[in-house]
This record gives sequence, C-alpha cells and structure tokens, in this order.
Amino acid sequence: MPHATRMTGVLTAAAALVASLLLWAAPASADELSGGRLDWGVKESFRSYITGPIAQGEVQTGDGASTVDGDYRFHSASGTYEDGTAVVDYQGWVYFWGHDGELDLTFANPSVEYSGSSGTLYVYVNGSRTDMASLSGASLEASGGTVSVSGAAATLTTNGAAAFAGYYEPGQELDAVSFSADVAVEEEPEATGEPTEAATTAAPGDAVTGAVVDWGVRATWRDYVSGDLAAGAWTVADGAADGGAVFRFAEGAGTATATDYQLAFQGTVAFTGTNVDLAITDPAITATGGNGVLSAEVAGARVDLVTFEATLAETGGVLLAEDVPTVLTEAAVPVFGGFYQAGDPMDPLLIAVPLTADAAVPALPDLGSDPVETTGSEPAERVDADEASAETGLDPLVWIIPAAVVLVLGAGAAAIAIAQRRKNNRRADAETVPETAPSEATPEEDTPDQTGTGDDIAAGPEDDKEK
Repeated sequence: MPHATRMTGVLTAAAALVASLLLWAAPASADELSGGRLDWGVKESFRSYITGPIAQGEVQTGDGASTVDGDYRFHSASGTYEDGTAVVDYQGWVYFWGHDGELDLTFANPSVEYSGSSGTLYVYVNGSRTDMASLSGASLEASGGTVSVSGAAATLTTNGAAAFAGYYEPGQELDAVSFSADVAVEEEPEATGEPTEAATTAAPGDAVTGAVVDWGVRATWRDYVSGDLAAGAWTVADGAADGGAVFRFAEGAGTATATDYQLAFQGTVAFTGTNVDLAITDPAITATGGNGVLSAEVAGARVDLVTFEATLAETGGVLLAEDVPTVLTEAAVPVFGGFYQAGDPMDPLLIAVPLTADAAVPALPDLGSDPVETTGSEPAERVDADEASAETGLDPLVWIIPAAVVLVLGAGAAAIAIAQRRKNNRRADAETVPETAPSEATPEEDTPDQTGTGDDIAAGPEDDKEK
C-alpha cells in the first residue's frame, strides 16, 4: 500500500506540472478578425424560381453585397478566432421579390460560427436573426494570416425552413457556403518626434485632392464576365480597389463646388474572358450645374461612358453624393460590345471630395485577402494569439505538450519499475506481461432565361425538395 501511495503521488505531481504548463501556454485572448468575404447562393432553384415565369420577380443586392459566379458575396468581416473556433459577422443584403409582392424576403448581414469541420450559418431574415443552416464537410483552415472555410455543405434548419414560408422543409440541401477573414494586426504608431501637421482646409471651389469615385459599371456585366459564358474575371491596378459590388478609383484631384466640379482619378479595372477584353483606366468627372459625365481611357482613347445628375452636399468635411443614377452614352455602346444601348441604366456612382486633411471618405467594402489554399498532404498552419503577436510565430505548445507528455510517461514508468523491482525481489517466478499492441445568358439580361411553361403554374420551389 505505501508503494502504491508513492506511485500515485508521483503521477499526481507530474499531472499537476503538465496542467500548469498548459495553463501558462494558453493564448491570453482571441485573435480579432477583419476584412474578408462570405459567398453563398442561398439555393440555385430558388433564384431561378424568383426570376422565372411563375414568381415573375426580381433579386436585388445592397449595402455592398454583390453577385459573383451566381453566389451572393457579403463583405467586411468582423469577429474572433480562438482555439480553432471562428465567430464572424458580415455585411450586405439580398432582396427577393415575387408573386406581385406576396413573396417579399430580405436576407441580410450573415454570420457564421464554425469549429473544426462544422458550424452554423445565421442570417437576418426580414430583420430577425435566424439560424438558417447547419454547415459541415469542410475544415476550418488558418494559414497565412487568413481564416477560411471553402465549400461547406449547408442543410436547412427548422427555423430556416420557416423563413422560407414552407417552400422548403428542414434538412433540405442549400447552396454551399465559403467564407474568409483576416487576422487583424495592430500597427504601432511611428514615433517621429516631429510635430503633427495641422489639417488644411479647402473651401469649395478651391483645388482639392484625395477625392474618390465608386462605380460598379453594371451588375449584369460583372455577372456575365464571371459567369459560365465568358468564364472570365477582373483585376484592379494602379490605385483602383475592388469592393465587390463597386470599384473605387482614388487620388482624385481638381476643383469642386456643390454643382460644378472637375475631378480626375487614378486606377484601372480590367475585364477579361471569352470575347471580353476591356480595361477602364483613369476615369474623370466633369459636371456643370449638377449635370455630369464620367469618362475614362478605353483602348487608348478617352470615352464618355455615362451621364448623371448630382449635387454635392457637405457632410463632415466631405462634399458627397451617393447612389447617383447613371445612364449609358451613345459613345459607350461599342465599349460593351453592343450588349447595352444608349440610355440603359448603369450602376450608380458615389462621389466623395474631402475638404480637410482629416476628413474621412465613406469606407469601401473590405473583401480581405484571398484565402490561402492548402493541400491535403500539408496541414494548414494554425493562426493563434501567440503567433499573431510573436515575431517568431513559434507556438510554445509545439514543444511544451510533447515535453510534458514525456515527463508524465517517464515518471509513471519510473514508479512502475521501482514497484515491479521490489515485487520481483519477493517473487522469483515473476510473470511476464505481454505487450499490447452554367447559364447561357448575355449581360444585357438582368435575369436568367425564363424556361417555365403554363404547366408549371402550380409548381414552386418546393418541387425541388428531395424525394
């Protein structure tokens, strides 16, 4: 009995040491997440039904949400990542309307809670937060400062089915969900020792700098370029930025009053794909009496692309006009290969002109970094609080845990060996213990092709239910 007591004491002390080491090595706080995107198409058959001949409806996006390859993209992630679990919120909304308003549904500001290879998708449905779908089948990766999940299977929950007003039943398969977010890194302010320059103020009409213009060209154009027919993409360069639903051209300079402004911007957005090769470079805006034109360099020549009417209003030290409607010019028809005609509506503009050095222009949707793809043979490098803050990036658990385990096993083995030796001294015949071993739509079509017939009138998206 005394020998058993001593052995138990050794093991207890070793276990206590391991526990204290693990407690010391645990991250002090969760990593903050920012930027990033969530892609989800809701359900392909539902989208087709909304815009088809039965519902005769439409789909709209807003608050920076956009459509990419048939999915809806939500942006500007915020949240935390800790101990292999990500909790992330996104912005943007998608509005479904059909049946002369009987179907009126808004999905907004989705969020995910994900750990290991499963999680839950939450969505605000007409203002109420709903656990929409159970997610599974894809691993949460943490690599290169980006947390991401690619192609998680989504299964409709009971509350999600209620949000669809009975069109689908719980357990129905929805479109897959992919999301990503960047680990936020706090930047230390540089201590220069020099006094901060006072903000300069420009009166409206004086020379101004730092202006921005946001323009998405046209949603159906982006859908066409990234869709199955063109199978293309777009890139931004020279100071332009991609906000998902809009492109931002920055470093605008010129003069501006409320009704008269001349501003030149920098940046390029280039669309490429099958029979698509279009670059829009260094746009400029000229307005007189609120009537304006946006032009840009296209194939080496400056072309007036759209016209608009906008008066700039001063808000917080910024001359600002938001959601300004635009229409295509006659000169721009060949730019888009004749897909659109003169007078067709194009995407709205945002024009922002800061009047002081500390005035902030509206934020662009933050899509974050592209997720780092990992191979099945190479596990993703884990991102945690220690790695985010330490220059070496070495997780102390890498050596603490194996050392602690060795310590426990070694202590246990030593105690057992001592007891066994004493037992063998008393028994000459000691026993030996055995070892245990795509769509064909063109960009001028704002909705998918209508393929239904009169026989489908009684049918709805519920007919897509799994039998």
